[in-house]
Amino acid sequence: MFRLRLYCWLLFAELARAEMQVSHAEVMPGPELPPCDNSEIKVAEECPNATSLGLVWSSFSQQLFAARAQLFGFSLSLAVSAVHKLLSQATSKFLVLQGRMRRALAFLHLGFIFVRDRGFSECSTWPAAGWDVMLAGRSLTERVRLLDDESVLKLEPAHRVDGLRIAVVTICAYAADAPVRVLCEQNRQIYKALHGYDLHFFTDAAQILPNKAARMNVQDGIHKPFFWKVNAVKNVLDTNKYDWVLWMDCDAFFMDPGRSIDSVIAMYSGNLTSASRLRPPSSEDSEEVRQMRRNMSPDPGVNISLIFAVDSTGINNGVWLLRNTAWSHDFLQRWWDSDILEGPGKEHNCSDQSTMLHALLHERAMKLDEIWDKYEAPIYPSEVRVARQEHLQSFHEATAATALSRAWRDGDFIKHHPGCHFYRLPCQQLYQEAQEIFYNKVVLLHQQ
Repeated sequence: MFRLRLYCWLLFAELARAEMQVSHAEVMPGPELPPCDNSEIKVAEECPNATSLGLVWSSFSQQLFAARAQLFGFSLSLAVSAVHKLLSQATSKFLVLQGRMRRALAFLHLGFIFVRDRGFSECSTWPAAGWDVMLAGRSLTERVRLLDDESVLKLEPAHRVDGLRIAVVTICAYAADAPVRVLCEQNRQIYKALHGYDLHFFTDAAQILPNKAARMNVQDGIHKPFFWKVNAVKNVLDTNKYDWVLWMDCDAFFMDPGRSIDSVIAMYSGNLTSASRLRPPSSEDSEEVRQMRRNMSPDPGVNISLIFAVDSTGINNGVWLLRNTAWSHDFLQRWWDSDILEGPGKEHNCSDQSTMLHALLHERAMKLDEIWDKYEAPIYPSEVRVARQEHLQSFHEATAATALSRAWRDGDFIKHHPGCHFYRLPCQQLYQEAQEIFYNKVVLLHQQ
């Protein structure tokens, strides 16, 4: 049956390719963006400097905004120097001590919540283009990743877990003939036919029913479309049909048809012990170290429930895996109800990504436990694992270059196109190129 469905989708995709070759003369309609005037963009209009949670970022965000404004004023070298100096000062108290890599990185990522303002989306060709002046955390990201690698199981890409029930969830609420929607649905349906996973493909807000028990409604007039995913995933998990859900943005494409979702889940959830600098247990361990060891190796009843990838600026939640556990349902609720932005998505440009990051990082990052830091214990909750980008989502070259993160390479599982507007011709060509690569790999796989 899978082979029959795969054949049907390959045939459909072949016909669709002939009809939908994106040419330079065919640009999808989209909003005309006004010329950028960075003098009109004020920090006070964006994310609040202080919230009900007591966070005050006034000095940090004002200085960083002023430094970054030099970039938009075409003083690139001055902007880079100013921002790097500021971030160095902001994190020096953590970097000069033994360890502290994880907490320093956590504070940088929390800081980015309050500086991702309208300048990023209005003053650059690629919305990510301003990030390259704020990446003092790149080296920290790489060093922390080396620590995390120690707890990752080595498994074959085609690995399957008997009885594991998995669904893929995507919202693609664009016009029916929009290239990103057409190509995305082809991509999902072919991968579904290959592996037998269920697919929930939403194309309209009306298809995402309100979740009364969780007080979630995508049409409440408060939550912007980025938050629709929370309501959609909550609804799918509430059916109790699935053990795990893979969320994928519409502009994220499967690229390796031979890799199963099971393999990524098993690689990152199969080891309950988080990586750190702890030596093997010794009779000379202090009671503090013993307690930390117990905290890092929780009761086997604790489930790894959330798997995502990070880039140099923090979480990119275009692709993530969520397990159907009580912790996950509570996390989705906290994410939807986040008060960090005083009404998520309503009057500012801070988004679901910022609220997700804050919900996961803030509490533990603020505890400043010296023993925990010394041994580089994880800052994220014990239910969370951070995957390498190649195992979950790597980026198209433009965003990867500006964010100093991983550009998609052959063999990476999923290619994501953050910061690329779906109505722009270069982006449409990138989507088509991604689907072409995937399609050709499927054909080769089918011939074996």
